[in-house]
Amino acid sequence: VNTNGLGDLVHKKDISYMLEDVIDSVSISLNAPDKVSYNEVTRPVFGEESFDAMLRFATNCKKYVKEVKFSVVDTISNEQIEASKDIANRLGIELRVRHYE
Repeated sequence: VNTNGLGDLVHKKDISYMLEDVIDSVSISLNAPDKVSYNEVTRPVFGEESFDAMLRFATNCKKYVKEVKFSVVDTISNEQIEASKDIANRLGIELRVRHYE
């Protein structure tokens, strides 16, 4: 599954447990390493709470899904990519840097 990680906000509850034994891999679009940049890039309907909700979803998915990854696109700055790596490492989630074509 490739997702923006905001399903908990859509459904107003933790949905990560629903992925157990159904999904073996989840890729979550991290997009940016902080709330401000994330909101500028994604303009989420749920506003300020979106970034933290996405991180929480990713962390929860680790309990139920074999492979959980974050992704960013290489159009963000090198500093933002490094900061995104720091977040991913802190949460124990692999980061994939996708090339924009």
